[in-house]
Amino acid sequence: MKLKAYIILFLLVISTSCQDFLELQPESQINDQNFYKTENDFEKAMIGVHGTFRDLYNTDIFYIAELMTDNAEISISSSSITEVEFDELNITSSNTIVQSVWDRALYTVARCNVIINRLEGVAISDDAKNRLMGEAKFMRAYAYFILVQTFGSAPITNVEFRSPDQIMATDLTLKPKDEVYNVILEDLTSAEALLPADLNPNKGRISRGTVKTLLGKVYLTQKQYNLAASQLKEVIDSRQYSLVNNYSSLFVKGNENLAESIYELKFISGANLGNSYSVQFTPASTGLLANRQQGSGRITPTLSLMEAYEEGDSRRDASVGDSITSDLTGEKAYSRHGLKFVDLTAVNPRDGAVNFLVLRYADVLLMYAEALNEQGSTASAEEYVNMLRDRADVEGVAGLSQEEMREAIAHERRVELAYEAHRWFDLIRTGRAKEVIDAYYAGKGLNFTLAPHELVLPIPRREIEINPAIKQNEGY
Repeated sequence: MKLKAYIILFLLVISTSCQDFLELQPESQINDQNFYKTENDFEKAMIGVHGTFRDLYNTDIFYIAELMTDNAEISISSSSITEVEFDELNITSSNTIVQSVWDRALYTVARCNVIINRLEGVAISDDAKNRLMGEAKFMRAYAYFILVQTFGSAPITNVEFRSPDQIMATDLTLKPKDEVYNVILEDLTSAEALLPADLNPNKGRISRGTVKTLLGKVYLTQKQYNLAASQLKEVIDSRQYSLVNNYSSLFVKGNENLAESIYELKFISGANLGNSYSVQFTPASTGLLANRQQGSGRITPTLSLMEAYEEGDSRRDASVGDSITSDLTGEKAYSRHGLKFVDLTAVNPRDGAVNFLVLRYADVLLMYAEALNEQGSTASAEEYVNMLRDRADVEGVAGLSQEEMREAIAHERRVELAYEAHRWFDLIRTGRAKEVIDAYYAGKGLNFTLAPHELVLPIPRREIEINPAIKQNEGY
């Protein structure tokens, strides 16, 4: 239990430091007694929250959301056992990526708890206090949403730990799914009321539309289709967001604060604030990245994903590639690779300058179509699916049955949102994970089936060793 106290106190330490990703301020330790006094202090602390969440999306989330699915595979033989476990869906509780996802999500929660607790008594304007409180509650809800989808449960606390006695007196056991979702919804509905109706032009911060989008996604995951439809329709009717004409512009340098972006993570090269997508998504060969640099081949597209795009679908060339031209011979070689968020000009491929879009308007349209279809309004759902198909230069859908529309939306989400960390969560939400994953492996000639317990990941072994009251997920 002493180790438990040490680790949670570590959360407190990191919660009082921050990196200003917008102004390129270096990370620095802040005196706990002098900080959290002014609006500027809380703004800096809030940037630290986004930074911790950003770390989760820089690497780890793609092993779950893409590599565990039919979208991605490892294309090199020198990958680590930790990575291969995700590729083969044979994940153990000692997996360091699993531990990292757990840690970063809970670090986000811990930092939010500090801000929420400290805001209560600070002397700043009500408008500023409400805005910061709403943003912190949104970020805490999103972190819990990732935890509950990934692990099926999560520890819940709103305490800012400031002493070992507080830690020892707090119940940090795993709470069931329904209880975690109740906390998520409480935070999001509170954030919705606290944040102003005006759109924040900085899509790296939270607007009311951002909250409504996540609320819609949470309700959809809980199969509360009427509530999901209501929230998502409000996002659509607000006219604060719209589809961009050029799909590829969403995933290249200069994609900051586009009309389609609802919440994005800022990446800036040159100051250790860049992303590593250029390494993760590209093969270990030269000819694609600048200066003969190589990718890693760790999260590369499957043949199944490449073949999912219809003839003439303009999204394919913006999302994936299947050949690389040698910079020595000029000859083309077959080599599948991801292109979204890859900075082809980066001096250091681990320091890319393309922002990552966590939530965007296309997702809203597809979620709304799904909510309508599940309520029996299949004909109405066609309009929203076809908005995306029209942009992609493929023929629209018409006259589909409810089940056919389910398949159409599933297909559309796969090709529209590939490499955006949605696939695994989509398969789990719609109950299609076993069917799709089993068929994928069968198509590769492998005798593999997804077991029921594998729909959630194991609780990290270290957490159980620290706190024996935490029980491992069944089957692991």
